[in-house]
Amino acid sequence: MRKKNELAVDKILECAKDEFLEKGFEGASMRTIAERAGYTTGMVYGRFADKSELFRELVEEGANKLFDYFSNSEEDFAKLTPERQREEMHSYVEAKLDDMIDIIYDHFDAFKLIVCRSAGSGYEYYIDKMIEIETASTVRFINALDGAGIKTNEVRADLSHMLSSAMFNGVFEVVAHDLPKEEASGYIKQIHDFFTAGWQKILGLE
Repeated sequence: MRKKNELAVDKILECAKDEFLEKGFEGASMRTIAERAGYTTGMVYGRFADKSELFRELVEEGANKLFDYFSNSEEDFAKLTPERQREEMHSYVEAKLDDMIDIIYDHFDAFKLIVCRSAGSGYEYYIDKMIEIETASTVRFINALDGAGIKTNEVRADLSHMLSSAMFNGVFEVVAHDLPKEEASGYIKQIHDFFTAGWQKILGLE
């Protein structure tokens, strides 16, 4: 049986989630969260220092799990030989995207907050950080191919960043639009197919 304090924390977090979803991080109020939960503001502050801590408590687990999985996947791909990177680029990314979808939908409310309601919070640039990693990984991939004698067309770093941004923001649209998981999987597969074909064309690897 859960203790009284644990039940109070659960209630505060649930009401905080509703407040953030309705008003966003910047518009949310600790006072209103307390009122929603039926507690005094002092009682809420006694458990959470500020709304940043509340927001972090709601999103941290899912955010860290996805970010770590994505980062590790990029590092593991870089350890493959250039020949295998070229051969497995499509299948490797497709498999990792499937796992990322699982993580996103296992923590859907957290990613709804990050994608749609995080302005002003410590998670405002969460997706941008993933885009930076993807951009650097793309440059590393091109350099690995070139170093192995697999000729590619020159690609500007800013173009790589633009394309990475378009892909990641496209992927997270499934959260913004509340797509069911099965529908989201099909949508993201199409995005992946589109960008894979585009990159092959740009790099001259068709």
